[in-house]
Amino acid sequence: MAKNIESWSDYDPAGIWTLHIRKKKGKLTLDEITQTCMEWDEDFYLLVIKAMNADTEQYYEVDDLDGDFVTLYRAGDFFKWRER
Repeated sequence: MAKNIESWSDYDPAGIWTLHIRKKKGKLTLDEITQTCMEWDEDFYLLVIKAMNADTEQYYEVDDLDGDFVTLYRAGDFFKWRER
């Protein structure tokens, strides 16, 4: 795994498996995200991007998201969840 990049799995509030990737310094590139996913488990993933300004952030708990951070869902899991 690339330097300064950490990844871990978790479950979102709905109980759906997620993969989190954080780069402590600098910006994550799409290549770094792809490589990290391939090292975790080769699959199809959906990427959730935090795209909000400071005014909007006040309504969400994002204090633990220092650095560049992404959340990914396995595509198959996400579509199964959406069908419910």
